[in-house]
Amino acid sequence: MSARKKVLITDRFSQEALMTLQSLPFLQLQTSATPQIQPQDLSGVHGLIIRSRTQITEEHLKAAKDLQVIITATSGFDHIDLKACQKWGISTMFTPDANIESAAQLTWSLVLSAANNILQAHKSAKAGTWKDSLPAGLELNRKTYGIIGLGRIGSRVAEIANAFNMTVVAYDPYADEQQFRNAEAERLAFEEVLKRSDVVSFHVPATEETHNMLNRSNLEYANRGLIIINTSRGQVISEMDLCDALSQGWVGFAGLDVFEKEPLPRTSRLLNYPNVILTPHIGAYTNEAFQKASDQAALKLTRFFMDGSTTDTLPPKAAWYGAPVPYSNNKS
Repeated sequence: MSARKKVLITDRFSQEALMTLQSLPFLQLQTSATPQIQPQDLSGVHGLIIRSRTQITEEHLKAAKDLQVIITATSGFDHIDLKACQKWGISTMFTPDANIESAAQLTWSLVLSAANNILQAHKSAKAGTWKDSLPAGLELNRKTYGIIGLGRIGSRVAEIANAFNMTVVAYDPYADEQQFRNAEAERLAFEEVLKRSDVVSFHVPATEETHNMLNRSNLEYANRGLIIINTSRGQVISEMDLCDALSQGWVGFAGLDVFEKEPLPRTSRLLNYPNVILTPHIGAYTNEAFQKASDQAALKLTRFFMDGSTTDTLPPKAAWYGAPVPYSNNKS
């Protein structure tokens, strides 16, 4: 191998994975003081490891004359201009397996919080009003769980739903029949999932196809009292239409980890509803997911510079992903 490859790491990265890369004689590592980088910061850089607070645009790539590979230690990739990467011949990879367990766990944390009115019950207990004013909870046994996007995370969520003895239905136009069989899920159209489900959760990327896929036109005929969970991307749901549906009683509860704008503006209508739980984009925010993403990114970078091999390349081959739709200040 010829001259050392200069690698820039722009965001949080595990110390163990960093030490692994530092031990390799063919790499020269540099870290950024902030996730937000300027085009000139990529001058002379051969490899880039980022997370989703680092936005990569064509302006960055124009200045990155030596850049060969970008690895995002995330399962999302809407912070990267993939068309520009292809135009400039830059290999791009992500770590889609790293946060499966963490994202599925958060999804179910929100589901159970909704089913048992945990947030309202917590406030009632602290206020000393006990449970007399609380709405009754919901037993999930024998209810119907709808999944939008039966990929890695959606399939894990389905596995847990089956353990609760729920009927699982799903919408994913790009998953094959074996995926549905493995998840023990019935394939339905998107609208039918909304009509039949007691709980529905979203596990899709932010693309032109999924942008505002849940909106007034389909919320109007969704199952009344539906619990809606979103731990995927904020643009998947029209927040204005969801708020209207909450106000009209069409939706019984919403648990949201992602938003159209992040951080969530203090003027958001979502802050006004007692039957909404909001979390600050923590689907991948566990020690384990962070370590796995760092380890996988380090391994991908090492293999790329050792023999040119790539895995989990972007854009993904699945047609579902289409053209990614970037959004503001994503923090996964």
